[in-house]
Amino acid sequence: MYYYDKKYPYLHYPFLDNDGTAWFMYSIPVTELIKIYKSYLQKIPKSFFDCGAAVGELVYQADMLGLEATGIDIKKYPIETYKLGLKYIKYFETGKIQIKSILDYQQPITADIAYCNGTLTYLTEKTLPLALAKFKHVGMLIAIHNTIEDVIAARQMDDELLHHEPRLIKSNQWWLNTFKKNGFNACFNDKYNTFCVIPKHTKTR
Repeated sequence: MYYYDKKYPYLHYPFLDNDGTAWFMYSIPVTELIKIYKSYLQKIPKSFFDCGAAVGELVYQADMLGLEATGIDIKKYPIETYKLGLKYIKYFETGKIQIKSILDYQQPITADIAYCNGTLTYLTEKTLPLALAKFKHVGMLIAIHNTIEDVIAARQMDDELLHHEPRLIKSNQWWLNTFKKNGFNACFNDKYNTFCVIPKHTKTR
């Protein structure tokens, strides 16, 4: 993915899907997510929730930085076959990472930083508000995912982002409007190519 190399140059790591297919996960490291959080809220985060944790890399990073780190993913990847997988297994074994969708997650999400890497685009316009309601009590939701602008920019680089199932691919402005309609203040951070979403009751700088 040439486009992802440009858009998210900070962190990519390999992992295997359940059918044995090798993929790269493109993401933003927790150290940078902390910088984003501090720039908007002027305080140090103490907890981290990864919505779409995959093999657990970011939960591991947050844990190593001293944050209370938890996460969920809709399926468990075969991390035992991943060359660095052993350091992640404990998070699944202890329940720090649970295998379930955000729509099925019952515990209140109260983490200072909640992170969604692509997760929101797997929802529909009908179920998206239900998912966003789960984040009403976080400090900040930081979300990265493909938008219409990304699809167009990638095609200009001869890269195609839409290979599989239909996704919720909308414009940046649509996402900003949707966050607002569902009780959040939101902006798009051009430096990190991420949506920064804060519950309206939260005080910012």
